[in-house]
Amino acid sequence: MPVLGAAVADSFWGKYKTVLAGLTISVVGMAMVTTSATLPSLRPPPCAQQSAYCAPATLRQELLFFSGIYLCAVGIGAAKAVFISFAAEQFDDGDGRKSSYFSWYYTAANMGMLTAATLLVWVQDKVSWGFGYGICASFVVVSVVGLAATVPMYRILPPAGSPLKGVLQVLVASSRKVKLTVPRDAAELYEGEDVKNPLLHSPLHERLQHTDQFRSLDKAAMVTDEDLEGGDHRPWRLCTVTQVEELKTLLRLIPIWLTSAVYFLANTQAQTTFVQQGTKTDSRITIGAVSISIPAASLTSIQTVCVAACVTLYNRAVAQSSPFTPLRLMGLGHATAAASVAVAACTEARRLRIATEGDSAAAAAMGIAWLLPQYVVMAVSDASLSVGQLQFFYDQAPETMRGASTAFYFLSVSLGNLINSQLVTIVASVTAAGGRTGWFPPELDDGHLDYYFLLVVAVATVNFGVFVALAKNYTPKRVRQSRLDSLSSS
Repeated sequence: MPVLGAAVADSFWGKYKTVLAGLTISVVGMAMVTTSATLPSLRPPPCAQQSAYCAPATLRQELLFFSGIYLCAVGIGAAKAVFISFAAEQFDDGDGRKSSYFSWYYTAANMGMLTAATLLVWVQDKVSWGFGYGICASFVVVSVVGLAATVPMYRILPPAGSPLKGVLQVLVASSRKVKLTVPRDAAELYEGEDVKNPLLHSPLHERLQHTDQFRSLDKAAMVTDEDLEGGDHRPWRLCTVTQVEELKTLLRLIPIWLTSAVYFLANTQAQTTFVQQGTKTDSRITIGAVSISIPAASLTSIQTVCVAACVTLYNRAVAQSSPFTPLRLMGLGHATAAASVAVAACTEARRLRIATEGDSAAAAAMGIAWLLPQYVVMAVSDASLSVGQLQFFYDQAPETMRGASTAFYFLSVSLGNLINSQLVTIVASVTAAGGRTGWFPPELDDGHLDYYFLLVVAVATVNFGVFVALAKNYTPKRVRQSRLDSLSSS
């Protein structure tokens, strides 16, 4: 949904309308879910005491509940990536506050998830599900009303037109001239200073400099006699240098984006295998005379708090002219993700050794606090890569794809989780072949989760090496100074 929402925002509605429409749809969804959880006639009756039988939900009850759930997914999913780029547009290019914005956004998002997973869950569990959902719905209503009421405050740019259309025009135009030879002098390529590019918000200010990479695409900007027939340039035969450079920029971003998708294979261990690992430890943490029991699933909340702390430190570093560029932040995220899973592998090897050396009581002797280092290191990784990726893709993406650039982040998270699921399935099948126990038996003490961690470390390390090579050879997007800029500066 973030990808679809970004496409609609960039091509038709614009970012503000897309965000407002998405949040409005989610209000309807939350209202349906709240109603389903509140009215007795719209939910199944309570299960009978001392009985294994529970009355199933009726078709009407299921339709109401699941329609509400999916409307929430559609609305929030379509709005959240667009919201990030819409808010970033409120800053001028070169404004140092834009870098801080991406990090503070990520902090706020994590604190929101932390609040939902702790306080809100407590309300739903101790008070009622309907009241908890009602709180959620109320917050979304407030956000819609606040966004609509403050519209005069915002810088609202019109949609730039379909970015896919510009990409296809370059591909079609270059394929028609495949037999031509690209000129050595880039000045011979067509830019069309007097022709406004409908795909750009500000054609005078957003013309990109020519680069030598992917030179075959430059054929789309080579002028032939057929291109100017009738007096007007034909966009499916002749494209501007800026259009060609936008496609080149996209092609340079895709490999880096793919390394981010592989990164989330390691990152997602904090919500999956790290939690499984925690269930096999002693959940009590004793501080002096006080003993606290921490459920394994709650360790993700500790990671969230650490992410917020890391982002705060990053913002202080940015204020002091830190050398951490977005690409360097992403590199730090890749490296520390591998380090976090490596720590988890060492911890799991120690836990398995304790489990095999003694009885079941001794197996729980390793306290859950041993898992804290891997969560802290993963928090550093999460904050570094996520903030760096959001900022990097927004800054480097073509102007016509600013909405889609932030959607790439959410898509990489999804792909990382899918890769992890498939890898677990394959490893479980291969290691359990021939009647062997395998790495993932029902009883974790009989398996080798540490081996799986080492496999993830190997994948993350190779992925880090690929990222470093791509980052070193990356050609950043460069905007040509327009004639209007030259006049104003002189």
